[in-house]
Amino acid sequence: MRLSRTLTAGSVLITLVSLTGCGSGEAEAGGGGKTLPKAKDVAAMERFVSQYTTCRDLNTNPPEGRHGGTMFEDVPKGAGAGVKEQVYCKSEGGPIALVAISDMKKFQQALKANDAAGKDAAAAALVGADFAVVPTGGDTTLALKPSGLLIASCSAKFSSKIPSGYTKNEGKVEGCITTDYFPA
Repeated sequence: MRLSRTLTAGSVLITLVSLTGCGSGEAEAGGGGKTLPKAKDVAAMERFVSQYTTCRDLNTNPPEGRHGGTMFEDVPKGAGAGVKEQVYCKSEGGPIALVAISDMKKFQQALKANDAAGKDAAAAALVGADFAVVPTGGDTTLALKPSGLLIASCSAKFSSKIPSGYTKNEGKVEGCITTDYFPA
């Protein structure tokens, strides 16, 4: 239940469909031979996500959370976390953060720090080669499953529950993995 909330509430996602503005994806997922999708800018990320789910009302300000603060306050931000730009859009399943990543290793280090701090909802993300998508709704996460994005997680608990037959690649940071397993 907690893992499901983690991946649903702040989460994460998985053969790239050719798309104007998205490259053919030259970065390997780290085994399994899968090529991760790439997006050169925010517009490309928005078009990519819109192939699988709604992504409307793009905004640079994060939506407000239920209990004060912002809904994505724990999602890695800034150059120190390898993030060059972060924007938000709305889908039927809830808000989505679109994160342009300049350094995937720093981004995964930030995810690992969130896991160590007990911020389960911000310890995983759906990643491409150079961007991440963080949906807040499970339906949105599942809609993105066929997209070619992978779940990046630094949670040992999540990693230990990946069933056989799914990819489980070492991440850029020790203790982090990427996988095509999307728990229900």
